[in-house]
Amino acid sequence: MTLGRNSEKNVTFYTKPGCSLCEKAMVIVSRVMEDIPFHLEVTDITRFPALIQEYGLHIPVVCIDGVEVFRFHVDEAKFRSRLSGAGK
Repeated sequence: MTLGRNSEKNVTFYTKPGCSLCEKAMVIVSRVMEDIPFHLEVTDITRFPALIQEYGLHIPVVCIDGVEVFRFHVDEAKFRSRLSGAGK
């Protein structure tokens, strides 16, 4: 599933059904998206054997422009900073 508006940043959110940490992280991602537009792709790892192998229980994982920036928890201030280009 893909959400968002035209923007320079592409965010990929790796998740799976029933993941409480993923639900908490998505609240933060959604809140930030209200202020900073970015393209969001939400990927259910259970649909892809290679992603299950790569991430397993180490989710959620958030990548910005293909670079992993968060695993397990999303720090809102750091996420905003990275999206604005300040926290590379």
